[in-house]
Amino acid sequence: MANGNGPTFGLWYDFRQELPFTGRYADFYAECLEEISEGEALGFSNVWLSEHHFVDDGYLPSPLVVAAAIAARTTRIGIGTNVLLLPMHHPLRVAEDAAVVELLSGGRFTLGVGLGYVQHEFDALGFNRKNRPSLLEEGVEIIRRAWNEGRTGYEGRRWSLPDLPFEPRPGRQIPIYLGGYTEPALDRAARHADGFLASSGRVPLGETHAVLKERVEARRGDASAFPFYASTTVFVHENGERAWDLVAPGLAYQASRYAEWGADPEGPTPHRLRPEDLDRSRFFVGTPDEVAKRLVALHEEAPYDHLCFWGRLPGITHEAALANMRLFASEVAPKVRESVGERTG
Repeated sequence: MANGNGPTFGLWYDFRQELPFTGRYADFYAECLEEISEGEALGFSNVWLSEHHFVDDGYLPSPLVVAAAIAARTTRIGIGTNVLLLPMHHPLRVAEDAAVVELLSGGRFTLGVGLGYVQHEFDALGFNRKNRPSLLEEGVEIIRRAWNEGRTGYEGRRWSLPDLPFEPRPGRQIPIYLGGYTEPALDRAARHADGFLASSGRVPLGETHAVLKERVEARRGDASAFPFYASTTVFVHENGERAWDLVAPGLAYQASRYAEWGADPEGPTPHRLRPEDLDRSRFFVGTPDEVAKRLVALHEEAPYDHLCFWGRLPGITHEAALANMRLFASEVAPKVRESVGERTG
């Protein structure tokens, strides 16, 4: 699943701000787009966009719209969703919008999809959360058929669609990656995906990689050509304690909000985490040398082909985000590639 040239690296954006946010979202979006353009100049291979709906911190609800904006501002960097919550969308609209992004970007788009989990999002958008697996699997099938055959007709458990022409087609088979961490998600990826988007946190990435390899080999016979992309938190500073002090409040905020969204709506609200409640070992935060060594060790456990990290964590300033990207590109990425290349080449 890994190549002998070492992994590539990318940036991950959710366009959220830690509350209370007193700025202007137009300015914040402009800063993030400037960071992504700088990331391309620094040699990051991809930028990834995530999705959530109807929350008060501005979490990005429209990743394909932003993907088109990035396509218009850049020329080389790959653009993808990590992840688009497919069970909350009409698959033909996703197919159309993704095809347009692919054409605008000149063939740089990857569609990453996942199940979603937040009850209020499904309720507001009119989809049954219990039907997530079949909605996702049928959605992927509908999207691929539209792109490949130029027709919309489909009959399944969740979707019954008339046979109409589908244009514009993207001109190539856009890769579709699946995200997740549970064993059903890994099995689903082995059956339906062109690659996997693994998020660190609930399940160690090494364990996810091992199970996915097993599932892919059982389904396809060879896992070496099945991409394994890791998504995590990375922040570097010449002073390791300063790095942690800068990002810890935003990480605590981020973890608290995810816990709230996943909680039973009828149950108690989970308590807000404080920076001192966090397990620092889960985050790749420190000096460039410290982070490089840990990313090399992670690659030994879970040989990722690509690793992306949050480009703009909640509460981090534009200047701090740019400094992190620049220091990672100059001091961390080369060391990781060199070490991995020596081990795998």
